[in-house]
Amino acid sequence: MQVAEALQKWSMTVGLSASAPGRNAEILLGFLLSALLVGLAFQKITKTLITLRALALAPTLSRRVSEWVKSLDYSEHEAWGADGAGEEWVQRRKDAIDRLADFFRSHCAKSIAWGDEIRDSFSDLRFTDANRVPFPFMRMMREKFSLCSVVTESKGPKLRDLDGNWNIDVSGSYGLNLAGFDRYKEWMEKGLEKVKDLGPVLGPLHPVVSENISILKSISKLDEVSFHMSGTEAVMAAVRLARFSTRRKFIVCFSGAYHGWWDGVQPGLGSERNISDCLTLKDLNPASLDLLRRRAHEIAGVLVNPVQSFHPNLPPPSDTILLTSGVRKTEASTSPYAQWLRQLREVCSASGIPLIFDEVFSGFRLASGGAQEYFGVEADMVVYGKTVAGGMPIGVVCGKKELMRRFDPEHPMRIAYVIGTFSAHPVVMGAMNQFLHWLERPETAELYVEGKRRCEQWVLSTNESLGQLSLPVRVMNFSTIWTVLFKEPGRYNWLLQYYLRAEGVTMSWVGTGRCMSSLDFTPEDYRELHAKLINAAQKMKSDGWWLNEEQQPGREKTMRSRLIWEMAKSVVQIPRPLSSFYVEVMQRKNDDHHASHSNLVNQFFHLLSSSTFIFCYFFIFFDFKLSMALGMAALFVRQIGHAILEPPCHDKEKALLGFNTRNKSIIISGYMLILIVQIALLMRNGSLSLESFTSTMPTVAGQWFLLTLAAVFGRVIYLIWAHDFRSSMLWFIKLITDPFTDIIAYYNSADKIFRLPPSRGSEVTQ
Repeated sequence: MQVAEALQKWSMTVGLSASAPGRNAEILLGFLLSALLVGLAFQKITKTLITLRALALAPTLSRRVSEWVKSLDYSEHEAWGADGAGEEWVQRRKDAIDRLADFFRSHCAKSIAWGDEIRDSFSDLRFTDANRVPFPFMRMMREKFSLCSVVTESKGPKLRDLDGNWNIDVSGSYGLNLAGFDRYKEWMEKGLEKVKDLGPVLGPLHPVVSENISILKSISKLDEVSFHMSGTEAVMAAVRLARFSTRRKFIVCFSGAYHGWWDGVQPGLGSERNISDCLTLKDLNPASLDLLRRRAHEIAGVLVNPVQSFHPNLPPPSDTILLTSGVRKTEASTSPYAQWLRQLREVCSASGIPLIFDEVFSGFRLASGGAQEYFGVEADMVVYGKTVAGGMPIGVVCGKKELMRRFDPEHPMRIAYVIGTFSAHPVVMGAMNQFLHWLERPETAELYVEGKRRCEQWVLSTNESLGQLSLPVRVMNFSTIWTVLFKEPGRYNWLLQYYLRAEGVTMSWVGTGRCMSSLDFTPEDYRELHAKLINAAQKMKSDGWWLNEEQQPGREKTMRSRLIWEMAKSVVQIPRPLSSFYVEVMQRKNDDHHASHSNLVNQFFHLLSSSTFIFCYFFIFFDFKLSMALGMAALFVRQIGHAILEPPCHDKEKALLGFNTRNKSIIISGYMLILIVQIALLMRNGSLSLESFTSTMPTVAGQWFLLTLAAVFGRVIYLIWAHDFRSSMLWFIKLITDPFTDIIAYYNSADKIFRLPPSRGSEVTQ
């Protein structure tokens, strides 16, 4: 009763009639529905804005751009002149590449032959081989080089290839080699000895598994452990368990982080699946923390790759992306990232979101307790891989009890199906046991300190030498992980990996982007690596890959404009017939310039006339008479250059389908005749004066214009009749665009003509 009275009073307040309750109910219902829709729309808009502020757009944009960008293969000449360098540098670079290719063919003949034999049958090799360099250079580099690292022996930080060469290894075996190959060989042998009586029994567990679990729990400070066969598989398991336990959809990653090849956490390039359940946010950004607070009820977990502290928000470092030097950057200090992780930990704890550390790559490289110890932040789940199995393949998930369960206690038919046949393979468990015991030794902590100190000293001494030699290269490290930075703009920085390989440095397929030193690197090993890096950089500079401003004026602007133009051409593909038409037009222009434009003064006359023609092209719409007059003056200057300063070249002009000198003289005479006739008419009428002559100029300009149309289109019709339509269009397009290409071809003619001779003092200096 009270509710009814309240509604009636409210209805009267808003102007509803008490005598029409049915109508009032409809209005009230409509009002409530409208309010609900407005509220939902506001909520949706607010969530979208919050998400957009935090969302990293690069992964989404890169996937979109990858659908637009088409194949772009440089020819050899285009490749070595991609930065706009002159012909002398292009030739020097070509010779350098040929020498480098010859070196590999002679020093790595067996490895190359072995790789060639299996390449067509081994898709993994083709993939890594194709992803060493930026894509426009791929085809040409594959033709020149057929690199394949085929190794048969390891000793200390060195690998012996199939040809007997010993190379210093900085690939780190994708992160596995922390302690040094010799230790891993020992652990693998002793691990096998421990379980050899069991053999490859799967299902039943070897007793060593219990010991491994106990040590892993102690290191991770977490409740439970799950074994898998790879780091990627372990990430997949961690994500599935987090979603199962929280009953939430979204996983949060951060821009630039890599979490294995599974497309569920690969929102950028490499995944074709529509990623609707993974949010890629900005690292070190308060907006990301705000999103976690606002959308906590939707987020199953936050994935963190600690190596991102080295290069937050940037793509995983690889030489493939070195289109310019600015792509690769590093942070000078990890302190801001440590503070960021602490803030992230606080937000996740307050919001009930699991924090997951992906230490597949970084695990046990930063410290014996991993990134949790290094940054002083505890995660809810930790994923390990590579290193922890003592040289064998592994993936490990450690987590809190409530996150690791596979069954829902309230719904017994609801399960998280996470299992693997080889998850606790006896041989893997045996080698893991050896590594974990080594990790617990007090002297191992000293190895970490000493290894980091040696790497930092090497970085300092190497950078000092690079600076003294004015080489545009620096190295930066994060513990024993290091990368090469390029300090000057350049299109060929990715080539350093080839020079380093020639010096005897083994690198992974990402090149100079991510390198690692194992803890067994001695001061002598670092001195050798120092010398190899310096030698490789010096040879690159000597071969003309890093030009300075004096050697190539305006190089940075030229490189940037060329790169933009190339990317635009790659995205907007020109139809092949149009492309071939363009090539033929430009070839005819080139032939024409060589046929009858060799005289320097004639080139200067063409520069003047072309500038005037371009002006007339646009000014004719505003002042027809003046434009035609200027055009005729430019035409006379242009033809005087041909008639007086250049040989007639009738045969060459005929082959190019254009007017020969005789034809041009007849057309020029026609223009002159029109002018003479008008002057004669004025004289006959006795009205020859400047004023009367000026008044007749519109008539003269109109007749000149008609003669021009007759000459041009008459020639087009003749070429269609004598040859074909394509030939006529080649000549026509070449003709009307000649002023623009003449500017490009002859822009420095004036400088050559009017350049002052050097003073006597400068001659002495030279």
